[in-house]
Amino acid sequence: MPREGPTLSIYLGTFLVAMATLALEITLTRLLSVSTWYHLAFFCLATAMLGMTAAAVTVFLVPRWFEPQRRAASVARACLGFAVVTPLALFLLCVLPLALWPDPMSALLFLFATAVCALPFYFSGIAISAVLTRFELPPGRIYGADLLGAATGCLLVLAGLDSFDAPTLVLICGAIGVPAALAYTWDARDHDTRGAVALGLLSLVAIGTNLSIEPRIRPIFVKQQLDLAGDAVVDEWNSFSRVVVEPQIVAEPAWWGRSPRAPADQLIPRYPMHIDGLAGTSLGRFESPADIDYLRFDVTNVAYALRRGSSAAVIGVGGGRDIQSALLFGFTSVRGIDVNPIFIDLLEGRFSDFAGLGGRDDVVLVVDDARSHLARTADRFDLIQMSLIDTWAATGAGAFTLSENALYTVEAWQIFLDRLTDDGLFTVSRWYDPRNLGETGRLVSLATATLLERGIADPARHLAMATVNNVSTLIVSARPFTPADVAQLESIARRLDFSLPLVPGKPIANRVLREIATADSIDELEERVADEVLNYQPPRDETPYFFNMLRFGQLNLAEISSEGTTAGNLLATAVLSVLILSLAVMAVLTIALPLWLRRGAQTASRVRPAGAIFFSAIGAGFMLLEIGLLQRLSVFLGHPVYALGILLFTLIASTGLGSLASERLPLTRVPGRRIFPLLTVMLIACLGAALGAPTAAFEGSAQAVKIGVAMSAVAPAGLLLGLFFPTGMQLCGEGGSDPTPWYWALNGIFSVLASALAVFFSIYSGIATNFYIAAVCYTVAGVALQRLAPGR
Repeated sequence: MPREGPTLSIYLGTFLVAMATLALEITLTRLLSVSTWYHLAFFCLATAMLGMTAAAVTVFLVPRWFEPQRRAASVARACLGFAVVTPLALFLLCVLPLALWPDPMSALLFLFATAVCALPFYFSGIAISAVLTRFELPPGRIYGADLLGAATGCLLVLAGLDSFDAPTLVLICGAIGVPAALAYTWDARDHDTRGAVALGLLSLVAIGTNLSIEPRIRPIFVKQQLDLAGDAVVDEWNSFSRVVVEPQIVAEPAWWGRSPRAPADQLIPRYPMHIDGLAGTSLGRFESPADIDYLRFDVTNVAYALRRGSSAAVIGVGGGRDIQSALLFGFTSVRGIDVNPIFIDLLEGRFSDFAGLGGRDDVVLVVDDARSHLARTADRFDLIQMSLIDTWAATGAGAFTLSENALYTVEAWQIFLDRLTDDGLFTVSRWYDPRNLGETGRLVSLATATLLERGIADPARHLAMATVNNVSTLIVSARPFTPADVAQLESIARRLDFSLPLVPGKPIANRVLREIATADSIDELEERVADEVLNYQPPRDETPYFFNMLRFGQLNLAEISSEGTTAGNLLATAVLSVLILSLAVMAVLTIALPLWLRRGAQTASRVRPAGAIFFSAIGAGFMLLEIGLLQRLSVFLGHPVYALGILLFTLIASTGLGSLASERLPLTRVPGRRIFPLLTVMLIACLGAALGAPTAAFEGSAQAVKIGVAMSAVAPAGLLLGLFFPTGMQLCGEGGSDPTPWYWALNGIFSVLASALAVFFSIYSGIATNFYIAAVCYTVAGVALQRLAPGR
């Protein structure tokens, strides 16, 4: 008869499977942000919880698999199942055409994608659920091993995506299931390990083959388009994005806002570039000024011709065209700032000579989040340019993106304006539709609110806008525009045939622009836009969702354009609804229905209502707090990779340490049972109310300092949260056998639901709402905890 391995090997197996599970969860987020959109970040969190919750139900419904003489082998088989189905899930996700239209076929596809995403987590969840609930091990220690493994998985992703593409890292995550299986059966001498060893070797061969051949495994449907091209000059992944550079072409320049007066039939050598599949830019040749003269005719560069200057900062380098524009207009010091190191590496390395930017004394390229860099530097610039900075995640997915939102808030623009010289200009270009202002209207609202908060009584004197076709360029001046500035702007517009819907001192024809730009206080601005069909409220760090302008419950679809960004917002909202519906259906099919079918008097008599309430409340509360922290601190740190890596690592690791500490604390006794829930609720409420103060104070600090501040804010909460689960398991497990896997399943169900609802709470009520609802959940958990062992 096989014997269960030594305790240390059980901890090791749990550590490995938890590490692989969390790493897979984050890596799938990166993969799906290429094939679909960034809002699937929350979708991966939810499907992971769904799969693990379905696994807990399996452990509950099939107890014979986890009897003492069989449990180690059953857990090992689950780990091997994880190793087998992970590559299968990768293949299916790469070939599924995940269209975003809210029609029945799309709903079915997303339902299938939900099952595919959840499948690996089902098998790893069986291992984790069984170890947590069916092995006679201290709950705090085994739960701590689980959480510390998951925290290490965050670091694995950060390191792995800098060395491998996302599909290869998915294969690596799956392969980790093999050593986890071997750890669980380490001392089962009659257990045949040949199959596990063979699977491990096969996994290594698959990883090596994928690294050595072209084309590698990759999504063939990217943003609803078939992408079979295999001749890319560059195809690089990192934790930020996937960047593809296509072969060189000789074609018309890649315009943003082309003047009708631009030379016709002009052809230039250039390399088309794509970020995460659809966000397009171009890397154009620059050997002489004649090569880039076409940039004079793009509306995004109108500010360069308005006032001459010497120093410029470009937010978002991309293919380098905005840096080329600054040089074309005579700026002698240009700083390009991009959070993605791939772009900087390309411009300084492989395409240095072609783009003409690498090695120049008058150009400095910086890898950093632009908001953080400009908050930290003491340098001032004559012009700061931010042209169409999004990765189409923002445009297509509305508020659910986690990437560029931090650049479009009042707090961010205060930093940008602080970095201007006395005559400086800040220029921002976005998409434009005169019939439905959309982004442009909110851009002007953001600028107006920023100027009002700087004590400027008449913001309209500091604002100008030029448009052509579907692109607008807003120009914000540090000082009021003079009559000479206005004359110069009108001269440029006549020469290039640009429209000027917003000019200082001139009547504003568009009603919405007029209402926004002429507001003389924040209260008046908010009052004027309160009844608009779209949400033109200026976004702030608390609600950093510039790209989502749909109002909950007030949407008149007849007044919304069927084109452009607003249509993308509308589509994204519908898709989010489809995703939530898919999760709900899968939760019913895989969790609620099996539990209902196996209901009975014996089971009901063993289920304690207080236990059910307790585990449900901490499941919802933990997920609400986690997503709230990720959203709020990703704005502070500058990119979601830090939120999904460092912050998630800190939260999970500190929760694991709290779980380990619970073994040594008298938490099941009355004083401890009352004190730590109260401290948790108070801390969560304080985070919701006051987290903005330290983040604002350290906005301009070095990235390492900001990471330290964020970790310091997260770790105490994690330590307290880690006390709940093992304490509840210990109290529920007293008095004989009981359905602890069922409690684990309830915990997962409410985690799934909360992960979806947290997105809505953040958009329509502010990120802090998640903290306050989480505090309520832990209040309920604290009350239920007292009922689990009354009088003790």
